[in-house]
Amino acid sequence: MTKITALTVCAAAMFASSAIAQTTPPPASSSGSSPMQLSQSECTSLWQTANASNAAGLTEAQAKPYVSDFKAANPDGDTTIDQAEWLAACNKGLVKSAASTGTSSGSSGSSTTGPSSKTPAANPPKGDKM
Repeated sequence: MTKITALTVCAAAMFASSAIAQTTPPPASSSGSSPMQLSQSECTSLWQTANASNAAGLTEAQAKPYVSDFKAANPDGDTTIDQAEWLAACNKGLVKSAASTGTSSGSSGSSTTGPSSKTPAANPPKGDKM
């Protein structure tokens, strides 16, 4: 009888601990801001960069390098994002620096045309022989 009671207690403890472990943690920030949200000055600077011609607004193609969701950033549904919409989208975390896209045109690794750093020296230093 004591074995059944001990087994029941162990089973109950295992189920309780797994239920506790499956709870979701609280959000990292209670302010609701995106961790990649830009500052107001960064938003304004990016607007000037993206809109170098000082047009009234940016088309979806012009905004693509900077805006992650054009439809969400363009609440009036017209074909362009004006500066007010841009700044509102930026405050919501929808605008990113073009450098933060993760794409790169560069290359990584070492070149195969130059000398390798693992090439032995032509004349290694002479040491004392024992």
